[in-house]
Amino acid sequence: MEELAYRQIHLDFHTSPAIPEVGADFNPVEFTATLKKAGVQSVNIFAKCHHGMCYYPTKVGRVHPGLKRDLLGEMIAALHAEGMKAPIYFPIGWEEAAAENLNWLEVNSDGVLGGKAPFCKEEYSWRNLCLNKEDYLEFIFKQVDEIISLYPVDGFWFDIISQHGCVCKDCQKSMKLLGLSPQEPEDVRKHDLIVVTRFMKRLYSYVKGKCPDALVFFNGDLAPDNGYDLEISINERLKYLTHIEIESLPSETWGYNHFPLYVNYHNRKKAEIIGMNGKFHNAWGDFGSLRNLEALEYECFRMIMNGSKICIGDQMHPRGVLDKAVYERIGKVYAQIEEREPWCVSTEKRADIGIMMTNEPVHAEFTSDEGAMRMMLELHHQFDFIDCLDDLHKYKLIILPDNARIDSEMAKKISAYLERGGKLIASYRSGLDPDYSDFMIKELGVEYIGPNPYNPSYIVPEDSFRGDLPALEYAMYQESVCVKERQGAEILAKEGRPYFNRTYDRFCSHKHFPFECLTGNASIVRNGNVIYIANQVFSEYIELGARINRDIVEKCINLLLDAPLLRTNLPSSAEVTYRKQHDKTIVHILHYIAEKKSRRMTVVDTKLPLTDLRLQIRCERVPQRVYLAPTMEELAFEYKDTYVFVEIPKLEGHGMIVIE
Repeated sequence: MEELAYRQIHLDFHTSPAIPEVGADFNPVEFTATLKKAGVQSVNIFAKCHHGMCYYPTKVGRVHPGLKRDLLGEMIAALHAEGMKAPIYFPIGWEEAAAENLNWLEVNSDGVLGGKAPFCKEEYSWRNLCLNKEDYLEFIFKQVDEIISLYPVDGFWFDIISQHGCVCKDCQKSMKLLGLSPQEPEDVRKHDLIVVTRFMKRLYSYVKGKCPDALVFFNGDLAPDNGYDLEISINERLKYLTHIEIESLPSETWGYNHFPLYVNYHNRKKAEIIGMNGKFHNAWGDFGSLRNLEALEYECFRMIMNGSKICIGDQMHPRGVLDKAVYERIGKVYAQIEEREPWCVSTEKRADIGIMMTNEPVHAEFTSDEGAMRMMLELHHQFDFIDCLDDLHKYKLIILPDNARIDSEMAKKISAYLERGGKLIASYRSGLDPDYSDFMIKELGVEYIGPNPYNPSYIVPEDSFRGDLPALEYAMYQESVCVKERQGAEILAKEGRPYFNRTYDRFCSHKHFPFECLTGNASIVRNGNVIYIANQVFSEYIELGARINRDIVEKCINLLLDAPLLRTNLPSSAEVTYRKQHDKTIVHILHYIAEKKSRRMTVVDTKLPLTDLRLQIRCERVPQRVYLAPTMEELAFEYKDTYVFVEIPKLEGHGMIVIE
């Protein structure tokens, strides 16, 4: 299969049946001219929308009452005539016309149909359809078959492939057959994922049987997980995708931590990745808004530096016209992407650190993962999120953040990794057995005592570990555990306690009691190649942003990680990635400022130049040349001890150091 296009558009068209003259102003020549001028190579176009309206002459579904033409067919013909791809958008879990059949709706544990009570005041009104309804699935397959019979199909982009806690009669029946209880939320969530996986497998096989070369993507439950429960793990669902797309509009529910978390899990695989943002200031369907140029640049550069293609979301006006101002802005960004593509094609990521996912499929909790990710981005360490199926020996250092689940097989795997010289950092409950009674990783060098009765507790670094940190007993605000160091292990920090825990009848000042004394327990322990931290340093960092947590992790990494891929003087606000392209090493540097300018969203409208950059880039051979792309500015360099030493006087926005 040919490589996916770098510059794509996802064209929404969720058009109310109350709107007349739909597509009346569509002009195929103007349509493709606007896209070509913006540098677009592929467009996801719509066969049907969330209202359940079809935009082609269907005999299975419901044609939009305001449509007098084959809009889908005209778009496909126009795009193909200009050499552009036209994957077909087809929603499944939200489809208001189909939702008129009440038997097809999900039923939640409160008995609400479709997840929406009558006269719901929520912003979105779509009702959830159940993917466990055989007659609804038959309806979907007939429509898909109809589209395949009518048009040349590049691929399908199936949307809303998810279940939301459905306990309808059909789901209850299949849950009981699987030995699951409809009254247990975790069992219901597990069944949701089983239904989704089963549906994906069935429809994927059907489409590929009809159109072997077609792209197939299901947009829904693609969250990274730890891989232990293979039946419902993301690893199973990935089998039924030709590629991976990460829908991530930072201004909406996703935020700017979402994309790097997902992409640093998925891009260790062989599948191609597309990142999707939007032209909207706010959210999907935000007509009359335009994303800041700096925000579009930042998000798109972020995608290519992580080995991802780009898809910018837009929504066509009901009359069938693209907004020229939108595509002028997209064109400014895509011109810069096209300029950089020669250094992005067929690259592979390099990483020193593997971070074990703590998230399980039935729990969408990424707190400690997100904290670890933020630290690695800010410290400029190259990392992957990994699961229990991954080869640990690919990494110099493994991190188990706060709540990483371990079973006996994984404990053996980690021991084998450590025996071969691997390094490990674990924190809080990571490595404990399922009963939280003892550590399964004996190499941690600590004896588990139990939960810390004091919250907050204090951490007191030893002078040899503290270094340039201020001499202070540091409050750690989240629950911790109590441990004792084993014989031969080194204490890097000791545990301290406050006078008392704060209660309604015993409190001090405005927050918590001050430090009283050391407890005799350890907070941070080193045992050879292993460091254990008794506190939730990763979760606390993402929740509270206390820098001491990042400082502690940085010091631990520096003690264990020899010869990292990169050493830099970049500020923590800069992002950097290290990629290989045949005989080239390519280091991306990105610097835009994301600020909380409103109560609800983070906004990017500033790119702040970086000056006097100094980098040490690990490279196994003496380079022939080093230059800055895409400007092709030659850079003076020194090669010493497997590192390329290079300086850049100034960089604005995004740039790439290329080592040949």
